[in-house]
Amino acid sequence: MDIIGKINTYEIEVDRLNESGIQNVRKWAKHFKTAEGYFHMDTDGVTSGIAMKYYLEQNGIKVVDMHIIQYGNVEYTVKSPKPKTLVFAVDWAHAKPVFNIWTDHHDSEHIGATKDMSVSFVKAPANATHISMKISPTEIFPSNDLKIISTVDSADFASQGLTPDDIMRAAFTLDKKLSVNKNHQMMGLVVNKLLLAHKSKPGFLEELVMTAKPSLISIYNIILKMAKKEGYRTPEEVDSHQQNYIEAQKGKIVKGNLGDIKNLTSGQSMEIGSVVVQYGGGNMIPKAGFQYDRYTVFKNHPDVDFLVIGWPMGLIQTAQNPFKKGNPPHLGKLVLGKIAPKFKSKLSKEISLFDLKRIFEIDITKKGLESRMGYTFDDLVSMFKPNQVQGIEIEKTGRWIDIVSSIAKKNLKDLSFKQKEILKKVKVNTWDLIMGQSGGHKAITNLTNLNFLGKGYIIVLKAIMMEITKELSKYELED
Repeated sequence: MDIIGKINTYEIEVDRLNESGIQNVRKWAKHFKTAEGYFHMDTDGVTSGIAMKYYLEQNGIKVVDMHIIQYGNVEYTVKSPKPKTLVFAVDWAHAKPVFNIWTDHHDSEHIGATKDMSVSFVKAPANATHISMKISPTEIFPSNDLKIISTVDSADFASQGLTPDDIMRAAFTLDKKLSVNKNHQMMGLVVNKLLLAHKSKPGFLEELVMTAKPSLISIYNIILKMAKKEGYRTPEEVDSHQQNYIEAQKGKIVKGNLGDIKNLTSGQSMEIGSVVVQYGGGNMIPKAGFQYDRYTVFKNHPDVDFLVIGWPMGLIQTAQNPFKKGNPPHLGKLVLGKIAPKFKSKLSKEISLFDLKRIFEIDITKKGLESRMGYTFDDLVSMFKPNQVQGIEIEKTGRWIDIVSSIAKKNLKDLSFKQKEILKKVKVNTWDLIMGQSGGHKAITNLTNLNFLGKGYIIVLKAIMMEITKELSKYELED
C-alpha cells in the first residue's frame, strides 16, 4: 500500500478527543487570545508546528512564539511559556503539565496527560498529516506535501525507489527530464536535508515555523532566504561537506567479529552478518568541513539489513535499512522486550530526584540560564508510575509532597543546600527511567538514558550492542 493509502486507512488512537478535544478549539479561544508552541527538531516537527499554528490562528488564537524541544537535556532547558498563553506541543512524546494541547504519533505509551489537556495520539502517519487532515476540518498542507513529509518521517524509501543520494542531497535543481511530481518530491527531500543541516543555528527553526506558510515550497524558499541573510553554508557547500563526511566514514570501516564491538572508537563501523554496527559519529563538525547525516552508514554499507549504533551520550539506536524492501521484526519489541531485560541487573541503580535534576539541568547550571522549564516534580510524576518512586507517595497530598513539589519547581542552580538534601530523599530506579523513556517505531527504536548508570556505562552500552547485533544476525529482510 502506498503512503496515501496508509493515510486513508490508518487506525487513530485517541485518548481524549471529544467534548474537550482539539477539534473543539473554540473552547480554548474563549480563554486564550495568544499561544506558544513546542515542536520537535525535524521535518515532521517543523511542519506540525506550522500546521498547528495555522489551525489555531484560523480559530482566533494568535501564535506569538515557537520553541524547539529535543529529547535529553534540551527538553528541560527550553524556555518557559509566558503567563496567560495557550501552550501546545506537537510531534512530542513526553507530557508536561504546562501543555494545554498535546498531539503526537510515536509508537509509545503516552503518560502524564492531565484532565484539562486536549490530547490526540496516533501511531501513524506523520504528526503533520494527522493535524492537517484529521484535527483540522479543512486540509492545511497540500496532499503531495504530506506524502513527502510522511515518507521522510517513516523512512519509507525502498517502496519508492529512493536512494541515500536522494535523501542526503542539499542542492535542488529543476530537472526537466523528470515529472512535476518527481521534481516536487526531490525539492521536499532537499527541505528535509537543509532543515537538519541548519537546525542547530540559534533561532533558525523557530523563525522558520513562525514565518513559513503551510507548504514545502514556502519552507524551501524561506530557508534559502534565511541562509543567505545569516551567512549559512550554501546548499552546494552542504553537499560538499556531506561528501567529505562520507569519505571520512569510509576510512573508518573496520573488520571484526562480535567481540570486537567493544573496541570500536568514534565513527568506526563494521559489518557482522546482515548488521552494520557503529559507535559514535566520527567528525561531525561543519566548521571542519563535515556534514553528518544518519543515512551515511547505509551509503557506505548498502547491502546490510540492519544498523546498530551506539552514542557516547548513552543511546543505542537500532534501525532497519530503509533503502531495502522487506518485513523486519518489530525492533521495539525485540530490543525493549527481549534484549534489555537480559541486562536488567546492570541497568538497575538507585538514583535521586536531585541527581535527575543535576543531569537534566546541566546546561541551565553551566550557562546560568533564566526562565527555563527545568526538571520538575511533575516531570517525575509523568515519567514514573507511583510504585516506582521511593521516599514519597505521589498519589497522596500533604505537607511533605507539597514541599518536594515546590522545591523541584526551581532550577537546581537556585536551590539551597538544605533543599538539595530534601530532593536526595526521593529516589527511583534507572531501569524504570531507561525503559520509560525508550521507544520509537517498528523499524527504528531507541534505548536511551544509559548515561544515568554513571561510571562505566559505555561498557554496558557496548555489551547491549553486541547482544542486539547477535540477535539481529538471525534475521534478513524479506519481501
